[in-house]
Amino acid sequence: MSYTGGLSITQEMKAILDRPGFLSEAQGGQALREMYQKGSLDLDFRLLSPFAQAILFGSLSEVKRIFALLKPNLSGAETPWRLGYATLAVWGMQKIVGPPGSQDYFGILEFLLSQGLFLDVPDLAGYTALHHACMARKQLEDVVRYLLKNGADPNHRHRYGGVYCDFHKIFSAMQQNHTAVVDALMEYGADIDTKDADDYSARDLFVTCGPQVAATMTKWIRKRAGEEEAPREVKRCDQCKKPWREGAPLKNCSRCRVASCSTECQKKAWPNHKTSCKPFSKETTVTLKPTYKQGSLMPSAEWTWSKLGCRTDTPEEKAAAATPKNLDRRRGQAKNIVIKVQVPFTGTYPVERSTGDLMVYTKKRDFSCSIRRQDCPEAYEEISEVIRTKSARGAKAYFTAELQSKDKLVVKISDVLAEQPW
Repeated sequence: MSYTGGLSITQEMKAILDRPGFLSEAQGGQALREMYQKGSLDLDFRLLSPFAQAILFGSLSEVKRIFALLKPNLSGAETPWRLGYATLAVWGMQKIVGPPGSQDYFGILEFLLSQGLFLDVPDLAGYTALHHACMARKQLEDVVRYLLKNGADPNHRHRYGGVYCDFHKIFSAMQQNHTAVVDALMEYGADIDTKDADDYSARDLFVTCGPQVAATMTKWIRKRAGEEEAPREVKRCDQCKKPWREGAPLKNCSRCRVASCSTECQKKAWPNHKTSCKPFSKETTVTLKPTYKQGSLMPSAEWTWSKLGCRTDTPEEKAAAATPKNLDRRRGQAKNIVIKVQVPFTGTYPVERSTGDLMVYTKKRDFSCSIRRQDCPEAYEEISEVIRTKSARGAKAYFTAELQSKDKLVVKISDVLAEQPW
């Protein structure tokens, strides 16, 4: 008996799938993605085998009962789409909601693995269970880690030529900020340089996927290259390495403003830290003149989010956060801040040289401004060059700074901080 699951391959899909090699957008790749997404909604569990139904609904006892009777081929698949049994378990996690405690997908996977389940069965688009877990709308970090721990290949290439995500799917992870999934994939050796059929790789695209993804990726890129941990890469005491926790605030070094220590570790840390401590000085900083204007000071990631219909601050909200009136309250007192500085986006990465305005803001957006080249040309060129040469894809970088007045922002460019998740 043939179990279709209500899924079928249309003539249009077949014509695309019959083409050899990987499928670029021009070769019908995007059309296939859209048909795949729409067609998956037609899944009818009643047209699956009893074994596949038990997996989809998360019934461990039924899976064991049917397996004992039929001994199905665990490297096989069902439906014309060739859905593997591990993929059906991942689909069930996403699509089926049962009474509390009634579903045991991890128990099913563990049992089937003990019986020889093959995790990397590719469906008609080349997606495996791991692909589906990575592309889920809700973050399935525990599922991703379980599959990877049990041998799922993080570099299995689908029909579009990519690996765990492709250009058109990675934005789902970006919108949901699935950094834990990215972290797991990188830990298990995900290849970020494999190009898909449209000539994109994860390394090419991660900067466009938002600051949380960018911070996670750059941390791993440094680690794989054998480089030292960047300043502020992890929120913890630089001396004892204990992570920050509520009620135990870290104190920044009053000279360099970069090193962080717990109160009890400051005196212990100083003998080692003083040899590398670089204070704010003419040699380590540049002085910029902020400009405050109403307009759309929007990071490239937020521009992407807005195009995808995601909520972003309005220009009015952004302007209200950094009006001169708010900044006037700081007159006469230098304000120590951590800022993000973004060079003008030129449409490609690495970012090409430009003379457009720099965008500057803090995590809470209680300070945001732009920097015009004509107001401080030497400082503009100096900080722009640091960003282009010492940051992720030459697009943006994080620095400690002093807001000495409304018109004077001193930025420490000798110490580029680790990419921050904002």
